[in-house]
Amino acid sequence: MKKNIPNILTLFRLFLVPLFFVVLISDNQNTYFLSLIIFSIASITDFFDGMLARKYDAVSKFGLFMDPLADKALTLSAFFGFLYLDILVDVVEPWMVFLIFFRDILVTFLRLIMKKNGLLMITSKIAKLKTTSQLISIIIILLSLIYSSMYPLDQYIPFIRFIMILVTLFTIYTGLDYYYRNIKRLISNK
Repeated sequence: MKKNIPNILTLFRLFLVPLFFVVLISDNQNTYFLSLIIFSIASITDFFDGMLARKYDAVSKFGLFMDPLADKALTLSAFFGFLYLDILVDVVEPWMVFLIFFRDILVTFLRLIMKKNGLLMITSKIAKLKTTSQLISIIIILLSLIYSSMYPLDQYIPFIRFIMILVTLFTIYTGLDYYYRNIKRLISNK
């Protein structure tokens, strides 16, 4: 049973994604806090599924593929959800979300090609930092939405926009790093 816990946590995170998205785009001051709670629970499952998989030696093919996919689904649901919110129109722009989405699609496509060729994707600490930076930026934005009823969001917009630009550029950089590290292995394997 213990060996199944990491995969159950990954599936639970995937289950939380549409719930989080629907609550977030309801664009109601009262639901921003609920969005933060759902997002935080989903983010915590990401930490625990990896930790438990290593602890119980329960690393599986399912987990190796689905865990990063669940991470991408969670973060992309937040970024796409932010595009729906009128209050964030000057903060999260479509080009940012498109670049993050495009990078994630390319990395997933590369992961599938490598799997088809019998290779595991090489990940790096920088890729884990990318996920962490995205999670932190999303939490900062959600907190800003929560406090926007007490303190006007206008005063935070330059800071939040700066964070979004940094996260977008860092995400692109990690995508290039993935390709550099893995394409060489894929080519030398043929």
